[in-house]
Amino acid sequence: MIKGYPPEGNFFGKRTVTRYEMATIVQRALARIEELLAGKADRGETAAPAGVKPEDLEEVRRLVNEFKLELGNIGTDLQQVKEMLGDLKDQVAGAKAAAEAASETAGRVKTDFDDLKSEFGEFKESFSIFRSEYEIYTKAANGRKLSGYLQTRFEAFEPGKSGLFSSGTGGTGQTPTTGGPTVGGPKYGWLIRRARLKFGGQLATRTDWALQLDTPSTGAVAIKDAYINLADLPLPTNWTTTVGLFAFPFGQELPVSSSARESPERALGFSDSTAATPIFKHSVSSTGGTVTPGSVLPMWMGQDRDVGAMVTYNAPNFANPLTKISVGIFNGEGRGASGVRNLNNGLDLMARAQTTILGGHLDLGVSGYYGTIAVRGGAPTGTPPTPVSFVNAYRMLLGADLRYYTPWGGVLRAEFMGGVYEVTPDRARYLQGNHAHAWYVTLKQPLSKRFEIAAKYDEFYPISQTGKTAGGLGRMDLVRKTLGLGALYYFDDVTRLRVWYLKGLTPYDPSAAVGSLNRSKLGFFTGEVQITY
Repeated sequence: MIKGYPPEGNFFGKRTVTRYEMATIVQRALARIEELLAGKADRGETAAPAGVKPEDLEEVRRLVNEFKLELGNIGTDLQQVKEMLGDLKDQVAGAKAAAEAASETAGRVKTDFDDLKSEFGEFKESFSIFRSEYEIYTKAANGRKLSGYLQTRFEAFEPGKSGLFSSGTGGTGQTPTTGGPTVGGPKYGWLIRRARLKFGGQLATRTDWALQLDTPSTGAVAIKDAYINLADLPLPTNWTTTVGLFAFPFGQELPVSSSARESPERALGFSDSTAATPIFKHSVSSTGGTVTPGSVLPMWMGQDRDVGAMVTYNAPNFANPLTKISVGIFNGEGRGASGVRNLNNGLDLMARAQTTILGGHLDLGVSGYYGTIAVRGGAPTGTPPTPVSFVNAYRMLLGADLRYYTPWGGVLRAEFMGGVYEVTPDRARYLQGNHAHAWYVTLKQPLSKRFEIAAKYDEFYPISQTGKTAGGLGRMDLVRKTLGLGALYYFDDVTRLRVWYLKGLTPYDPSAAVGSLNRSKLGFFTGEVQITY
């Protein structure tokens, strides 16, 4: 149905199509199918074309779901598409039953298919005209579109342990906290976790752009993405260069959008903020270089995005087109609400290779990161205490990840990351030669088309060597372990409801005295409504 695909089914194009182009191809194919079905109805015919299989219809449904945002942008009535595909599926099922019951029905279906094949030939000839029309449409649209998602939540700690929470003051400090429920603050409450607006689109045949803003109720408005993609650079085929502020592809947990993740937040070791750690102590001393005993921050704090440049090579493998290799160079300090951060004279390197095997059932990836992070070189000196100068602590990490699509429709993900991480667990001070590692495993299983259940287990060792200590605590004192369970219900094509329970399997504050409330193992509930647009 698409000009450029020989009968063997191999595509020898010179560049990767954009999502918007692919959505337009899907929309054109849907329009042709609708036209053919309408013609058969006018002639009083009911038999479905031979050779159309239920798995073919599932493939069309998958394409429609994958590109639903883009299809909506170009005016496709998705509800009409669903009804159309449902009618066609009924016709296919009816044709199959009739073929099994009587050979004369099979002959009639063959005749219908010959007619349909002839009509498809006419469509193939008209596709070159459509291609010219699309180029005109692209210029008229001027490469602009709007998308994003909104997450609103109610969060609460599990009952009990009332002594850990305020009795109405809203937390410590001059004004109440702007975050969610927290130890020392409120025990439950509402918040807007993420409110994303993403502008972008195709500017030319080889250039697209994106600008994404986040406006949560827990902090200031921040720029999440601001980048340009350049296709066919540095070489004319299979290469893409990305420059600006964007999510660098280290593993799966860090760059994947929270709108698609099965859990409300990332695993602790792979998180970029303390929002993933309400059940663990994460406060930091206001005096630079002073270690806060028992406090642990994520390894990628403030660095889900970074500013730099990256080159990606997509291997020309028709049987396995998802194989790609990325190499990037970044500032290494992530982003802040007040702007781009660059705290030292060094640049960080990142590399990743990923592929898909077993007929699309298994995704594999390996990642590497080499760079430094600026931290205080030691404890403050003098009276009153004066922070010492910064030093560049090494951060040299390797990661491996997999995603397996199970025969029963579930998705299993697992990831490990570890290496040199020369800072104390609270990032307050240089800790020479320190190593850290983290890992998680998660399983999501659909029970119906709209309802899924999920489970997640993760561990984070901010100090992974025996004998190393920070604030008087060592490896097994500072380990963080959690177990999460939840359910997701897709109310409609754009609305998702989620409930999640997160249980800490290690103490909130391991530096607290044995028997104190601060050594409790806390639980945390999240109820969330998410829409995409």
